[in-house]
Amino acid sequence: MTSATILIPAHNEAAVIGRTLLYLSRGLPLGRFRIIVIANGCTDATAARARAALPQAEVIETERAGKCHALNLGYRAADPDAPIVCLDADLDVTAEALASLLAPLQDSTAQAACGQMDVETSGVAPAVRIFYEGWRANPYFSQGKFGGLFALSPDGAARVFPLPDITADDEYIRRSFAPHEIAFVPGCRFVARAPRTLASLLHVRRRSLRGARDVARMGKASPERGSARAMLRRAVVSPAEALPVAFFLLLSVWVRLSLLLDRGASRWERDATTRVNG
Repeated sequence: MTSATILIPAHNEAAVIGRTLLYLSRGLPLGRFRIIVIANGCTDATAARARAALPQAEVIETERAGKCHALNLGYRAADPDAPIVCLDADLDVTAEALASLLAPLQDSTAQAACGQMDVETSGVAPAVRIFYEGWRANPYFSQGKFGGLFALSPDGAARVFPLPDITADDEYIRRSFAPHEIAFVPGCRFVARAPRTLASLLHVRRRSLRGARDVARMGKASPERGSARAMLRRAVVSPAEALPVAFFLLLSVWVRLSLLLDRGASRWERDATTRVNG
């Protein structure tokens, strides 16, 4: 019996896909998990490197680029009676963390599960490091990070798939469930790498906000309110956090203002600074 199908959409991820697969597969009972890499619109050796790094993985190739399209292809090939794990191609997660993420889905009330993202900031620009120090003060993360890595029960996956052609797939999926249907698993920790430059960070933040706004236009409003006020109160109580929180909020305002003048709503603003061989 399949314990879960792990879907890894990958667009030009030749530099990092091997690291992700090797990290994931250590200790993972590959006979009970299906790992599907969906190489979409790649002009590099993503598919070949995925096969070389983990021959047990299934690799689907499509000429059409797009994360939601890739996830839809992977879902069609998945076991419909087993949970679905969605994993970004540049993240590090262990087999133990993955097992803890899947555990709550045995409870019929939990349709989705998320863990806690740790952001690696070594070697980044000072402004980027300060931003992420403030980012960690956001009360949203007290319930984990739904994005990059999350799991869905079979019923939960059937609710959201096939995905529409949008940028913020993770936000669309998160908002498709009531808060009580999402289990936060503190024991599931995974690692993402921060953009190395401020310019690349701004690209990522613009894409994130644009995607969230697109999801809101579809009638899926965010359940969070008042995060900025809560962060300001935290900064007053803890002066050591004042500068990072202020920088985080100011940069967030700048991103919102910049989008008012933005006409490239369909662009995928990608961080290339973390796509280095690992």
